[in-house]
Order: sequence, then structure tokens, then C-alpha cells
Amino acid sequence: MTQPGRQALPETMIRALKEGRRWAYRGLTPFDYLWRALNGKKELPPLYLRRYVGPLRSFETSGAEFMAYLRLLCHLQPMERVLDIGCGCGQMALQLLGYLNPHGSYVGIDIHQPSINWCLRNIGSRHANFKFQYMDVKSDAYNPLGRHGADSFGFPFKAGEFDVILLKSVFTHMRSQGVDNYLGESARLLSNNGRCLATLFLLNEKQGQLAAQGLNQLNFAFGDGPCRWVYKHSPESAIAYDEGFVTGLLEKHGLALKQPILYGSWSGLAEGLSYQDILLLEKR
Repeated sequence: MTQPGRQALPETMIRALKEGRRWAYRGLTPFDYLWRALNGKKELPPLYLRRYVGPLRSFETSGAEFMAYLRLLCHLQPMERVLDIGCGCGQMALQLLGYLNPHGSYVGIDIHQPSINWCLRNIGSRHANFKFQYMDVKSDAYNPLGRHGADSFGFPFKAGEFDVILLKSVFTHMRSQGVDNYLGESARLLSNNGRCLATLFLLNEKQGQLAAQGLNQLNFAFGDGPCRWVYKHSPESAIAYDEGFVTGLLEKHGLALKQPILYGSWSGLAEGLSYQDILLLEKR
């Protein structure tokens, strides 16, 4: 479980720690390049970009894990059209390069411009059916100078343009109004037979019971209403939602669960499939 002292660090200290960590990763770039070259992994993004996606040790394994989910849960076909919202530095794009055929396509969008720039240079320039686009959406934690709000941003794509939409660890960093809008946009962009795979931290009765036993790996101690967060002065670092609130949004936007929720191990659930909770959605 996250330590309470760390959760309540002053905002100025949090910002200083993040800035120090950012420069530390930059400084390790030559050593990381050498490691990637020696291990035959030069295709991977540099260290300072990979760390935005999640734990460094799991960059490749997490990508492979969700590639399996796309194939086994979403039944992704090689000729289908994929939208990866919050694509980061290409974790899933690298997995999909060898799977999508020339008739299939991939679009990755993200609010972290350095990650998008790397993907454009290293993936998009070599594969015509892989596109990347920067979203200038504000996030206090990841893009504080963004021009657009997540609660009103309209994705620049036509209705029904995608067969599979992936939101991997996106809603775990978003406030409720943004989640509402992104679900609405996902419903608009899905084809009639489209599928959407989204991960979240869900608060429910079973999770509450496990929390009472001290088994939750994250302590969402702050906030009120439908969402709660781990770090008092940095809500978007890790946000959880009341399950009933989320299912209400699905109803609102004409989305339905294609199968029962696949709960994750973060709550202490022994049989959790992944770390976060997984929703597999379709149009009603």
C-alpha cells in the first residue's frame, strides 16, 4: 500500500522531485542507448520516454500483455483500424507492427509531445499505415500548458472510423469530466461492430472489503464524489472511480459491457487478470 507520508507531500516538493527525476533520466540516456544496443533492443524508445508509460521494468512485458488482450478479448484482426488513445512513446505500436497487415491501420494520439515526435520519426516515417498525432490537451500532471480541456476536446476523426479503440491507463489519470467526454467520443468513433478496451481503478464493495483488510496496493485517500486519488496535491497521478459512476457513463453514451468486468490485482484480488481493472465495451 502507498505510504501516507508520500501521499501528502507538499505540491512544491512533488514538482521538484519530478523535475529532478526528469533530468536524471535524461542524464542516463547514453548508458541506456548502450544497453539497448548490446541487448538488440535499439528499436525501443529512450529511457526518458519509456518512463512516462509506466514502470520501466515492464515496458515490454506490459505491451505484450495488452497485445494478447487485443487479440484474445477484442479479437483484433490484422486488417482492422486501431485507435490508441494515450499511446505514449509507442509501446503498443511496436507490438502491432508485426500484426497489422497493409490493409489495417493504427493511429496513436497522446498529450506528451516528445513521445509523439519520437514515434513520428522512428515508426510513422517507416510504416505508412501507422500515424501519430499530438493532442494539446491540458493535464496538470503531464501537460500543464495544454490549450484544450479534456472535458470538451473533440477527437479529429470521423464517426465510425475505428474498429478497436484502446485506452490503456488513461482514465487512471483523468478527472471525471474528461472521462465522460472521452467515453462519449469513443462511442462516436467506434464502428458498428467496434470494440473498446479501457483500463481503470474501480471502487466497489469487494474492493472496499479488501481495503479494510489492508490488501489494496493503492490507497485512494483523497477526494470525494465519484472519484478519489492517491496523492493529495497531484490527483492525476492516480485516480479511481466509483464503479456505479462509470457504468452510468456507459449508459449515457450508448456503450455496453461486451463481457463482465475483468477486475485487476491492484485491489488485492487474488484472481485479478491484469493490474488495473479492464472494461471491454461495444456500442449498444
